[in-house]
Amino acid sequence: MWMDKPAKYGVEIMTTKTKIIVLVIALVIIIVVAGVIVWQQLYQTEKTSSAPLSIIDDYERNVTISNYPPERIVSLAPSCTEIIFALNLEDKLVGVDSYDYYPPEIQEKIDSLNITKVGQYALISIETIVDLEPDLVIAAMRVQYQIIENLEAVGQPAMIIYPQNFDDVLADISLIGEATGYVKEAEALVTAILDKAQEIADKTQDASKPRVYIEYSFNGGYQSFGSGSFADELINKAGGKNIFADSAGAYMATSSEEVIVSNPEIIIIAKGAMSAACGLSPETIRNRPGWSEIDAVQNNQIYEIDERLLLPGPAMIDGLESIARILHPEIFE
Repeated sequence: MWMDKPAKYGVEIMTTKTKIIVLVIALVIIIVVAGVIVWQQLYQTEKTSSAPLSIIDDYERNVTISNYPPERIVSLAPSCTEIIFALNLEDKLVGVDSYDYYPPEIQEKIDSLNITKVGQYALISIETIVDLEPDLVIAAMRVQYQIIENLEAVGQPAMIIYPQNFDDVLADISLIGEATGYVKEAEALVTAILDKAQEIADKTQDASKPRVYIEYSFNGGYQSFGSGSFADELINKAGGKNIFADSAGAYMATSSEEVIVSNPEIIIIAKGAMSAACGLSPETIRNRPGWSEIDAVQNNQIYEIDERLLLPGPAMIDGLESIARILHPEIFE
């Protein structure tokens, strides 16, 4: 009889060990499953939701995106495309406007992905867009408002942004992030831009403010920027003073007499299609009659900046830094 006890106890010991092992395995499985669920909730909420989303665009239009987040996007303006690329959404692009040719990496990506060109500015093909079956169309500029209305009439979700200043651009980055399900990416981009802008402001806050003149074309007058322009805001943020800051409106035509009297210390050429078409260059500015009297010309302070850096968009922070470095080279050495 006593010989049965060890065997009995042995069976009990093995059973207890087995129970412990099973319990441990079950706990591990529970922890792993819980971890996956938490990760999905925290990091994939925006990109896995399939319920329709409604947003209010810059023209106070209520836009409902039925297939959310959108997998097929059409951009009708370079500024929209730049935001899409900055948010790493380019693989969802199926259509762009014909002027999306900068920066070069964007053009290369558009070509490599064989993205369809749908037209330019107000000359956009509604039929081409509809054939692409996009989940969302993003437009910009006042001239594209009617296009957006036409798309809405055929049941196509379409939104329009119209940033007028630095803060508007940041708001529109956030809006597009919300509309595409890339909220966290938009937040990170906005934070990075704000941090860089603050860094520049801190460096230039005690510096002198040189007088600045920016020209982007000449045709019956020299084309420049007034107080209502985005370029004027960038000049101020960079630690300078636009010589036409007292002129109302965003765009304006000026004359040799006005520029000479204002005597800018810095002249900046906005390089782009318009400046190239009229042959605008540092050399043409130096050779203008009477301009040799201007401080910027006498001191060889004539510079060129890619025009896209002076327009509302993610690249505006590069434009701000470029202007700040031109105005205050001693600070940014």
